[in-house]
Amino acid sequence: MANFAPDESFPPVTNICHAENVGTLSLFDLTGKTALVTGGNGGIGSGMARGLAEAGADIIIIQIPGEVSTFASDLAAATGRLVDVYDCDLGKSDVIRTTVAQILERDGRQVDILCNCAGITGGFVPILSETDEHRESFKSIIMQSTFYRILFGRHMAERGLGGKIINIASLAAERSLTRFSVYEPIKAAVGQLTNWLSTELAVYNIQVNCLYPGWTHTPLSQKTTENAEVSNKIISGVPAGRWGKPQDFKGVTVFLASSASDYITGARIWVDCGAHSM
Repeated sequence: MANFAPDESFPPVTNICHAENVGTLSLFDLTGKTALVTGGNGGIGSGMARGLAEAGADIIIIQIPGEVSTFASDLAAATGRLVDVYDCDLGKSDVIRTTVAQILERDGRQVDILCNCAGITGGFVPILSETDEHRESFKSIIMQSTFYRILFGRHMAERGLGGKIINIASLAAERSLTRFSVYEPIKAAVGQLTNWLSTELAVYNIQVNCLYPGWTHTPLSQKTTENAEVSNKIISGVPAGRWGKPQDFKGVTVFLASSASDYITGARIWVDCGAHSM
């Protein structure tokens, strides 16, 4: 039988049913919360950040060092929320630790919600043509950012106020897709990482869940969507008959970040309009 005893360094936190005391719509209110979104300037991350801000949360975006984007300022103007941006190379653990220290210690921010969305495209590389450079570049971004989950999980446990962590896997994590080589097993590992974290952190009232996006139109998939033959073939395998959009992630993100999901952890939620069942 599993041992769910907490680390003695961090006190356990009782999980309560907020729905007993407030109305349904109030469960989704994120006013007073702060959400950190890696890769929040574009693609799926931008949809997640927008949904969280529209639900009342302040936003911290982690971006590629030197990235030029007006998304943060536009989001702040549209929602009236505080939206800050930090540069961080998510492929380097020492840089990750420095950035986390800047956020939590230097700037005194408190993070209630963590969305791990940053990533890179799988590149449609056949397995027999896989290279060390491609494999390591992809693996470093996805797996080194595990430090974010651990460091902010520790932060949430130390605060004793619970928290929410949302990971991003992929349709390719559990459905074999041609020419995704290293992308598939690494994304599958994100699902197992979610299982591990959800079990270890539940005693601190921290819920950890994972979204499995399907074919989504983002800057990373732009070339594919512009290729009519390839795009039509992809869409033929999506029951809804369309590409997903970043905005399709707003609602499910707010749900997993709010009190509405306090008794849900370790869940895998497909955001692919049924493509995984084809």
